[in-house]
Amino acid sequence: MNNKNNPLVKYPALKIALLYAIVSGLYIFLSDYILELLIKDPVLISKIQTYKGLGFIVVTAMLLFILVKKNIDTVTTHYRKIIEVQQTSDNQLKGSEEKYMSLFNHSPLPMWIFDTETYRFLLVNNAACTIYGYSKEDYSNMSLRDIRPQEDIPHLESVLPESFKSEFYSFPDVIRHKKKNGEIIKVKIQNTNITYEGKTVRLASAIDITKEVDMRIQLMESNARLHQASELASLGYWTNDFIKNEIIWSEELYKIFEVDPKTFVLTLENIQSYFHPEDRVQFNDENNSDTDTDKVNESEHRIITPTGKIKWILERIYMVKNEQGIPIGLEGIAVDITKRKLYQQEIWESNERFKLLASATVEAIIDWDIENDVTIWGEGFSTLFGYDLSVYNNTLWSENIHPDDKGRVLSDLQKALADPTCNYFNADFSFLKANREVTYVQHRGLFIRNAEGKAIRALAAMIDLTESLERISKIESQNNMLKDIAWTQSHIVRAPLANLLGLVYLLKEKNQTEMSHSEIIDHIQTSAEQLDQVIHDIVKKTEAAETLQ
Repeated sequence: MNNKNNPLVKYPALKIALLYAIVSGLYIFLSDYILELLIKDPVLISKIQTYKGLGFIVVTAMLLFILVKKNIDTVTTHYRKIIEVQQTSDNQLKGSEEKYMSLFNHSPLPMWIFDTETYRFLLVNNAACTIYGYSKEDYSNMSLRDIRPQEDIPHLESVLPESFKSEFYSFPDVIRHKKKNGEIIKVKIQNTNITYEGKTVRLASAIDITKEVDMRIQLMESNARLHQASELASLGYWTNDFIKNEIIWSEELYKIFEVDPKTFVLTLENIQSYFHPEDRVQFNDENNSDTDTDKVNESEHRIITPTGKIKWILERIYMVKNEQGIPIGLEGIAVDITKRKLYQQEIWESNERFKLLASATVEAIIDWDIENDVTIWGEGFSTLFGYDLSVYNNTLWSENIHPDDKGRVLSDLQKALADPTCNYFNADFSFLKANREVTYVQHRGLFIRNAEGKAIRALAAMIDLTESLERISKIESQNNMLKDIAWTQSHIVRAPLANLLGLVYLLKEKNQTEMSHSEIIDHIQTSAEQLDQVIHDIVKKTEAAETLQ
C-alpha cells in the first residue's frame, strides 16, 4: 500500500485527534465501570469522579504534549531533511550550472543562446567568437540574421519557427553562415530548449562541414566528368569474380555491345558469342584463370552486335590475386576504337593512293606533317633527283636547295607559314641532285590549317624545269634565225631580183640606147650571182635552225 495515500500519514493532526479520542473514550468508560464495581456510595463516587476528571485532564494534557512534541519533532526532522536536500540540490544545481557554463564556453563547437522571439543573441561561447571573428560585444548587438547571407534570411525566418515546435531539433539541410570577414561557410545546425535567467530560450550549436561539402561537390563533379569522359570515350569497365562466379559490367559496356542489361545474362559463353569468330580463341586465353601474370594485358579484337555491326574493342585486363598469390578474379576496361580503326584504315588507303600517285607522276611530291615534323617524299625524289628514299632524311628538301637560293626560299617559307591567311607557297629555284648536278625546279605547294589558322600540314610538288628551259631556249634561238631568214627574204633578196627584172625589161626594149646588149647581160650576170649568194645564205641559216630542233 502506498503510504502517501494514507490519510493518517497525509494529515498528522487527524492522527493525534484520533489517538486522543480513543484513549479518552477508553479511560472514561473503563474508569466508570471499575468505580461502579468497587464503590457503592454515590457521594464517594461523585468525589472520586471529580478527582478522576482532574486526573483525566492531567493525563490527557501529558498525552497531548507527548503526541504533539513527537509529531513536531518528526515534522521538524522531515523539513530539516527537506531543507538539507534542497540545499544539496541547490549546491549541485549551482555546480552543474558552473560545469555547464564551463563546457559551454570551452566547447570547440560554436554555440549561441538566443531569444526565440527576436532571434537576438543572449550568450555566445568562445568558439563562436574565435571561428566567426565577432567579439562578445559584437554579438550583444546582433541576431541570427546577421550571421546569415542576405539572400538566406527569408529561408531562416521560414524554417526556424518550425524548429521551436520540438524540444530538440536538428536541421536536415546544410546552412550557410557568414563570418565577420565575409567568408561563407557551410554548417550543420542543432538547437534545443534551455532555461536561461528564468526564461525558456534556445541553444544552438554549429559544425563546420565546408571542407566535406566542397570535397563532396568536387567528387560529384569529378565522377560526373569521369562518367561523361567514359561515355565520350566509349569506355566500359568489367570484373569477373572467380570466387563468387560473378561477372559485373558497367553501363557503358552494355552500350558498346548494344545489349539490354535487363535481359542479357552475363556468362562467359554469352559474352564469347558476341566476339568475332576469328577472335574467340583470344577471348578464351584472356579469361583463363590459370594465367599467371601480374602485368596488364592489352589486346584488340572485334565483336559483332545484335544488329550485325562489327566493332573494334581495345581491352586492358589485369589479374587480381589474394595475399597468397592465388588468382581470385579479373578486372578490365574496354574501349570502342572502331572510329580509330576506320580512320587508320582511311589513312592507310590514303597513303597507298599517295604512293601510287607519287610513283605515277613526273613530279616530286612532298607531304609534310608540320605538327609532328614528319615528311613523306614521293618517288620523284628518286627518279628525278636520284636520292635513295630507303634512308629517311627529314631535311632532304631544305638542305639541297642551291646555296644561292636557299636563304631566299626558306625565308619566304617561314613568312608564309606564319601568315594565317596564306594558303599557298610557290617558288622557283636551283636544286642539287644526288650527284650534285644543278637543276632548276618549280615548287608549288599549299597549306592545311586548323581552326586557329596554324599550318598543320603542307602538300607540294616539284617539277624539274631544266629540260623545259633548254627547249624553250632552243625554240627562242630558232625563232630568231627564222626571223632573220624572213627578213633576208623580204629585204636582201628583193635588191638583186629587182635589178634582174629591170635589166630584162631593158633587153626587151628595142629603142633603148642607154646600154648595149653586152653591158646589159654583164649586169644581169652580176645580179644573178648576188641573188645566188643570198639564196646560199638563206639555206645555211635554214639548216642551222633545223639543228636546234
